Amino acid sequence: MKKINVIIISALLAYSLVACGNSSEEKGSKEDSQTNTYASADISDDITAVDDIQLQEENPEEVQSVAGDPSVDVDLTVLSSTLIYSEVFNMVTTPADYEGKTVKMEGTCNMYQDPDTGKKYYACIVQDATQCCSQGLEFVLDENTYTEDDYPKVGDEITIKGTFTTYQENGNTYLTMLDSTLI
Repeated sequence: MKKINVIIISALLAYSLVACGNSSEEKGSKEDSQTNTYASADISDDITAVDDIQLQEENPEEVQSVAGDPSVDVDLTVLSSTLIYSEVFNMVTTPADYEGKTVKMEGTCNMYQDPDTGKKYYACIVQDATQCCSQGLEFVLDENTYTEDDYPKVGDEITIKGTFTTYQENGNTYLTMLDSTLI
């Protein structure tokens, strides 16, 4: 009798599993067709978005208005604070990639005076989005246009444009923007 009960219970269990499978296939086919319709619409929207991006890439004159000042190679004034910080970090870590390029940036003026030589070093400092980290580039104003009195005060918000280069001093390599102009 136990064998018969086990066989009957096993058969009912198997039947219930098979029965559930058939009804879900019917429901699934309706859901699948709806899902496929929605997926096709989503894919179509994505293709349209990609086509729009490709059109923008093919028409650089349309993008020029977003690119910023065409007279400079690297315009940091049109970037977000995070991207500015990242780009200046790249300049600091790989200066050879930027050597000789014209850079435009805005930030806060800072100054360091060497106690031994009395020489003043001016820098344009930028901060990341959270204002916790800062990077800066030294700048030297164009001697033909500016005098020592024309340098901005520490803490002034400035926009400068100059030629990125490196120089050696006391065995160290430093970055600077030569022939800079205040904008």
